[in-house]
Amino acid sequence: MTEDEWKDHCRKAVTAMKGLTAPFGSAMSYEAPDDLPRLSGTGSVLELLGRRFILTNEHVLLDEKTGSERPNLAYGLAGTDSVFRMDRGFLSAPFPIDCAICPLPEPVWEMTSTAAAIPERLITWAHVPAAREILFFRGYAQENSHFHFEHLLSGSTSYATQAMEEAPAGLDERFFFALHHTPEKAEMLDGVGHLPLPPGFSGSTVWNTRYVECLLAGRPWTPEEARVTGVVCRWRSGDTGIVVLRVEYLRSWLLNAANEMALRGHI
Repeated sequence: MTEDEWKDHCRKAVTAMKGLTAPFGSAMSYEAPDDLPRLSGTGSVLELLGRRFILTNEHVLLDEKTGSERPNLAYGLAGTDSVFRMDRGFLSAPFPIDCAICPLPEPVWEMTSTAAAIPERLITWAHVPAAREILFFRGYAQENSHFHFEHLLSGSTSYATQAMEEAPAGLDERFFFALHHTPEKAEMLDGVGHLPLPPGFSGSTVWNTRYVECLLAGRPWTPEEARVTGVVCRWRSGDTGIVVLRVEYLRSWLLNAANEMALRGHI
């Protein structure tokens, strides 16, 4: 396969995955007293046990200095410029899981006609991509977020890349894998702009597109083949890597957390 042919495949995968994931994304924010709203990370709407939740990282919701909950936490939904207060609390787990979910109230959900939840069947059981598979996430970079006319405007970035062939030094491969992130080598679909730095991407669901898997098997690919294979949780400035929690831990924690929220009466 030539380099141009490979790039054509990548463009096809990114374009299709942008469409698939557009309804799932959520910009997570907070607002301290006497300050403007600020983006804290990325979330995704998903469905578990017949209920809808926002999934993100625990550190997206907590103050990095004090470890306490950020003030006036809020989230957005596809199809509306409104932000919604996280007034039903959340359940989280510390590093290395570093995940959090909050219930999505039905009245809030009814305010958007374009948002959708990732169904549980699209969350795979294990991170086992084909060699050099195209992996994808959609996140909200802090550098693309700004406050304007009493609205926090955050544009999402769709990013396709591959897992690092060799794990960066110190990475615990039991829990994590790493994605390449090299802005100077990134190619923009429309030829303009640049790949933003990772702050803000935390909490993005990472998808195994299964594009290469289908290519090797000689069968047609559609974005419906894609499966969630992890969640972005850290980034490494030294080796340009984005650290992803493996889906094996994400999935098991999600189901336990949803059950616990039900037992507590939060849903």
